[in-house]
Formats: sequence, structure tokens, C-alpha cells
Amino acid sequence: MFQPLLASATRAVEKLRDIGEPLPDDLTGRLAAATDAAQVDELLRPYVIVETEIDEQGLTASTPGAAPPRLVQHGWRSFLVRVANPHGLLGDLSAPSNHVLGNVDFHSHSARVAMPDTLTVVPRIENSRLEVKLAGPTDVSGVDVEYKVISLYSRDGGTHGGQLSFVLAVEEAFDSITRPPIQKAWQRMGFETRPYAAKYDFECAPARDLRLDVREPDGSSSVAALTVRDAQRRAYPSKAMRLAPDMFFHDHVYRATGEVLTLPAGRYEIAARRGPEYREVYVEVDVAADTESLTIELDRWADPAAHGYYSGDPHIHAGGCSHYNVPSEGVTPETMIRHVRGEGLWMGSVLTWGPCYYHQKQFFSGSSISPRAELEYPAMQQAQGMTWDPQDTDRDGQSLLRYDLEVSGFPSSHSGHVILLGLTDQDYPGTKLIEDWPSWNLPVMRWGHAQNALVGYAHCGLGLAVDTDELPNYVVPGFQSIGSNEIVVDVPLGAADFQCGAEFAPAAELNIWYHLLNVGYRTLMLGETDYPCIYDDGPGVGRTYVQLPEPPQGPQALETWLGGLKDRASYFGDGRSHVYDFAVNGSAGREVGVEAPGPVKVTATVAAWLPELPPAPPAAGQPVYSAPVGWHLERSRIGQTRNVLVEVLVNGVPVDSRELVADGNEQPLEFDLDLERSSWVAVRILRSVHTQPVFVEIAGQPIRASRRSAQWLHDSVDALWKAKSGFIRDGERDAARSAYDEAQAAYLTRRDECEVD
Repeated sequence: MFQPLLASATRAVEKLRDIGEPLPDDLTGRLAAATDAAQVDELLRPYVIVETEIDEQGLTASTPGAAPPRLVQHGWRSFLVRVANPHGLLGDLSAPSNHVLGNVDFHSHSARVAMPDTLTVVPRIENSRLEVKLAGPTDVSGVDVEYKVISLYSRDGGTHGGQLSFVLAVEEAFDSITRPPIQKAWQRMGFETRPYAAKYDFECAPARDLRLDVREPDGSSSVAALTVRDAQRRAYPSKAMRLAPDMFFHDHVYRATGEVLTLPAGRYEIAARRGPEYREVYVEVDVAADTESLTIELDRWADPAAHGYYSGDPHIHAGGCSHYNVPSEGVTPETMIRHVRGEGLWMGSVLTWGPCYYHQKQFFSGSSISPRAELEYPAMQQAQGMTWDPQDTDRDGQSLLRYDLEVSGFPSSHSGHVILLGLTDQDYPGTKLIEDWPSWNLPVMRWGHAQNALVGYAHCGLGLAVDTDELPNYVVPGFQSIGSNEIVVDVPLGAADFQCGAEFAPAAELNIWYHLLNVGYRTLMLGETDYPCIYDDGPGVGRTYVQLPEPPQGPQALETWLGGLKDRASYFGDGRSHVYDFAVNGSAGREVGVEAPGPVKVTATVAAWLPELPPAPPAAGQPVYSAPVGWHLERSRIGQTRNVLVEVLVNGVPVDSRELVADGNEQPLEFDLDLERSSWVAVRILRSVHTQPVFVEIAGQPIRASRRSAQWLHDSVDALWKAKSGFIRDGERDAARSAYDEAQAAYLTRRDECEVD
């Protein structure tokens, strides 16, 4: 069995080299010359921090090795592990730690238990200072002795106690949905009364506070998303050791001018950005004993606000999904505003929803707010070693939050998740619990309208994909998920204003919208993120830009922004391309009248930015971008060029186009169209940006562009009833059926008014 041992030892030594902690140069040669197991053990003994032995039941017992237990604060040290397996068991070895908070488990369909994050409930947070990872292959191959590599991360400097232990999930162990083999093995060890962990007094060299100076191109200070990586591409601070406002599901952290990153000595690459309007910049830094500060100059390529367009994300969350669910049930406004500022957004609509509803609704005020980005639980964060002080910046006042509501996890959620923006009261009349709310959406929409709220549907494409990318298409979907389902009923009854997308395939998201526009409805389309449910990246992955005469500010900022959505120019997308001053016959208004059929002129200023070359191919099994079919300007790239296609639409169909060099420069475009009848006109770069339509009425005639669209909408109401009526309570079903019939009648009327198929 000598050769398998030697192979294992050689792999472990190579792994240490690959992760940047090579053993002495001559060791590999001496190891290759070894002739028995005793020589291998003797050569590697000084680098072994822990020895573990597996008994016949697959239980382990660990003892300290000869390697000095010296670590670095906020950094990684790697060592060898000697694994004795005299019974030749097979399985997967793991090294769970009682000292780290980042044990992530699914808690429900929409929330995860991530970090015990309340000191009064989990006092061990102060002692949760050690992260443990086995590097490289973790399978135990059945040989008598083999070597593994273990990496240790210390949150704290100085001397502190800790322990290392191992769990073996043997291949023969019975698996179950609720208890995978590794969990069952850990449970069995928990019943053991004998000691099974190796105990240490770790000596940890202190890290340094690196004070940051984050600057906009005009010299003003701001907050940005910073991703810090070492040569092995590990993110700092360790994701498993983070507490809000640093998220364990981000690679980056958000830091402002004057705030700090704590890093051990070494060389790092820091990538900085502030949303898609900025090119990512990279700074190399050597942290040494005399390193105290770092200046980061952001690189902005587009400034929509200079054109009067102000960005917003109408759908982000502070609790549920990837955010903490218990015990503190999400993060506070002080954390959410930091994330919104760090992505360069003017408005962030933080929506309370089913998970964490009863906790998060306390932050609803009916007003827009721009709080200071404090550390939200100072005692907890101090115990976690977060001793830096939040700092104000010159750009803080440009970002605001408004707490509102998403009807998700409610009785009517099957009909599509409703967003209500600009509420004055968030409690539906006569309800005390979520379960008391209506079981279909129309009553909720009308309640929102009674408060002058703007109401619509979230993640509109979910469940609406069909087997075509054609737009518009006439395949009636099954309405089996939680996209903008009941919108086909609510719009003709005057009860829905918008749907949100820029997350999934355009054909799934835009098709209903195009059909509604084709029969004359003025439905809006918004870009959203649904952070951190659909996207973990940060707020503003999908975003909406609204033209306003001045920035939205003060307690009524959201109402101002929503007013612009209703009446002024706007566009939505991924923020990597922009359409300013879109106009028909020189009018930037949403409604344009002309006296007779004939030529009209469409003008716009368009800007987009792509790197000169496409990205490298992704790793096996990984998408190129954060979503496999979603919105991203890179998907609009024409071949290997830097060009993208700008299209002008009439009634959802491209009628003219121009290739645009996506070099970040603003380029004026003109298109001459010939309109035969009243129509809606829009500009898009498919998969990146889309304007709201301009409605051109000829000789006062309403837009009735397509009988097929009207029929498709009528038939979709039938499909929706078939899919959803069983979820509507018996006492509400008659009213729902009446509303569905009224919607269908409206579509038939408009179908009969259409002049063309």
C-alpha cells in the first residue's frame, strides 16, 4: 500500500503549492525518493497540523500534529492532515467547525438560515472566530494512510483557543431527503461521549486596517462595491465570516471613503464598481507593515442623471431568500441603503413580503428615506470584530429607500406576485394575518389604487416561456408559475399599471406587454432585480430610468419618480446601454398626435458599453453571466465585434435598425418611419434596454393594431382560469369569474375594433 500513500502525499504537497503555500523546494524530490511509509511520514510530519483516525464505524478521533498552530488574522494558512483509515472505509471527509457562523441550510421555500446573528439569542458569536476548509479532493479512498490539505481562517488576532475535527460520510450510509450522509455522520458523532476533536491555542498574526478613499471622476467621495481577492482568487473578508452589511452571498463588500478593509500582509487585487454605469477598475495593493490607505478612482462611462434620467430598482428585499431569515428576520434600512448607494441607484423600493413580513413591516413609513449607513447591530458587529466606523460621503443624499409591499407568500400569490408602490397603508382592510388577505389579485390591486399607489406584477416572465423566441408570439402559455398571470384580467379592468422584468428571456417577459400595447392599453414595463431572490449580485441588476426635471428627493421622492413613470420618458434594462431623449416628430411626450397617415421621424441618443473582446468561455457547467437566459448587453454583441443592434419597433415588430459601436460614446440616431395607422413606437437593444412606448394616434383614432393580439389575450384569460381558479376561495370565485368574463368582453370589443390581423 506504499504507492497509494506516496501518491496521496504528492498530491497534497502539490495542492499546497497550488494554493500559494509551498513546502520547501527540496521536499518533492526527497518525497519521490522515499521507499517506505515511515519515510513519507517523517518528511511530512513537520507540516501536519492534525492527525485523525477513522474507526470501523466511520467515527473519527483527532489529535494535534507537529506543525505549529500559527495563523493570520483575516487570512488563510494551510497545513497537512494525516488520515489513518485502518479499516479501509470509503466516503467523503469534511471538517465542520463549531467556530464559524456560515453554515447555510435551506429553511423554507424562500428563506435560508444563514448566520445566528443576534447576541442575546446566540452568545457564541464572539467565539465564532475560526473557519475550516478541506482543500482539494475530500474523498477517503480506503488506503491505510493518506494526506489531505486543510485551510484555516482566523477572524481575530492574538492567541485564542480552537479545535479541529472531522466527519466521514461513508458511502454505504442510508441517504434521505432531510438528512444526507454527512449530516447523519455528524449526528452520530454528537452522541459520542469520548473526545474526538484536537484542541489548540492558535497564535494569530494581526492584520492591518486599510483605509479607503473612493472617488468619483469629479473628485467627490462615494461608496462602491469592492471585491478583494488574493492570488488564489479567494474573496476577503471570508464570506462565511461576514455579518451585515457584508453579505455572505456576495463576493464583494460595500465600502465608503474613510471606511476600512482589514487584510493580512500580502498582495491583493481589488475590483471596484458602482453599478453598470461604471467600468470595473482593478487596483493591485501590497499590504505591508507600513500600508495604511488606498485610493480608488471609479471609472464612470455613463451618467443618465446628467440627461435628467434617474435610476431605480422597484423590487428589492431586506428579508427572505438569501438574506437572513431568523432570528433577526432580515436586515435594516441602514444596510439596505448602503447596498443601494453602492450600486449607484437613486431609488430602491424595499418590498416586505411573506417571509419576514411581520418583522420587516415595521420599517414602512409611507415616505422615502435616506438613512445613515450605520452598522445596524453594533454590539453584534463588535463581537464579530467589525470595529470600523461608517462614514458619510458626498453622494449619500442621491440614494433613497421606500418601503412598500410585494404580495408574495399570500393567498393570491398563485395569480402572480403583485407589487404595490407608494402605499399609504400596508394592511389590507379587515386583516390581521397574511392568511386573511384575498385569494385573487384584483381586490388587492383596487385597494392599492384607492391609495394612489402604482400597482403591477413582479418577475413577469416566470411561467410564461413558450417554445419560441418570437416577439410577439401567439402561443398561449400554461400560466403555471408566479409571473404576471392575472395582469390579463386586471389591465382591461383598469386595475394594473405595470409589469417588471429584465431578469429572464425577453420573449417570456415582453410578450404579454406587446399584446396589451397592441390593443391600446398603456401598460408600463419596468426593470427590476428581485434582490436577493432572483439575483444575489446586488440591487439594480435590472433597473428603470425615469426622466424628471430635477432629482427625486425628500419624503415624496418615490411619488415623484412614479409620476415620471406615468407621464414622462423612461426606459429599463441592465444599465449597460441607455436611450436618452427618445422622441417622435420632436416630441418626447408619451402621447403624440398626427393628422394623417404618413412619415414620422424617430430620434434618440443611444450609448452602450462592452469590453472590446467577448469574455473568456465559462468553466464547465457554468453560465457566462449570472442568469442563463437573462438580460445582459454581452448577449447583444454581434459576433466577435463590439457592435450591438438598435431596433425601432412599431407595434412590437422591428421596422428599422442601426448597428451601434458599444464603446460608451453617446450617438444620435434618426429613423424615418411610415405609419399607416395609430401605433405604438419604441426603441430597444434586445436583451439590454427597452424604452417605454410613444403612442402615436393618427387623426384621433385609438391604437387597435392587432386582432390576433386581442384574441390571444382573450384566450389567455381562459387558460388562466383553468390554471388558477382552483386556488381561489369558494366565497370569492363568483366575483373572480365575473371579472374574468368582463376582461374577455373588453378584449372581444377591441378585437372587433382592430383593422388588421
